Amino acid sequence: MKIIAIANQKGGVGKTATTMNLGVTLAEAGKKVLLLDFDPQHNLSNYLKEKNYNMTIAEAIQQELTSQYDYENTLIQSYSENLDYIPTSLNLSAIEMSLIMASAREYILSDILNRLNVKEKYDYVLIDCMPALNILLINALTASSSVLIPVEASYGAFEGLGQLFQYIELVKKRLNRGLEVEGILFTKVSNTKISKEVKNRLSEEYGNVLLKQEIKELTEARRSYAERVPLQQMAKSKLAENYEALAKEILEKGE
Repeated sequence: MKIIAIANQKGGVGKTATTMNLGVTLAEAGKKVLLLDFDPQHNLSNYLKEKNYNMTIAEAIQQELTSQYDYENTLIQSYSENLDYIPTSLNLSAIEMSLIMASAREYILSDILNRLNVKEKYDYVLIDCMPALNILLINALTASSSVLIPVEASYGAFEGLGQLFQYIELVKKRLNRGLEVEGILFTKVSNTKISKEVKNRLSEEYGNVLLKQEIKELTEARRSYAERVPLQQMAKSKLAENYEALAKEILEKGE
């Protein structure tokens, strides 16, 4: 069983798309998958279903902080066969302030996932993290087995990447000694000079953790989000093939 935090403090690099499409692909491969929207922008929750949720991860955190637990049977939502999810809302930003003042604040998400017994129910939990280095990210990293880092093929790709790795090492040293880097995923890749230069530099500096599979820059990604249709359900999707290869690479690393 593996819990993977999908994180990068830089926004717009494809974290939500990676969470969704990797999750769908793993589920189609027969794995039991849980997606967790841990970003107050709640893009993943909106993608999965456009509605108001009675219970989100924000409310579950608030209940943990006040020792009032009634989220266990209402928090997890079903999306499709083998694929469930935990939604979030804008309230997660406000809850962050309460977390900062809480005791054992780094372990709140771990406690929630343990209370939900996810390690017995799922093969993979994928956490869509917000683009920031904060207490929410610390919670996600503390609860995770590994970190998958999407990096966009642009000159801004390296902004904050070194700082993120320092953050990961700090969490590993002090809070979660089992935390590993699942890999860097090169996203929005094109045949431009910029893409090639960024990829070469990434290979030089992070070649030991750079995944073989990369995600191309194609318009079908935007259409998939706008129509709320997974790439795997779009006819002849080239990007779906990218995520199938990514899922295979992740599966080969083992649970």
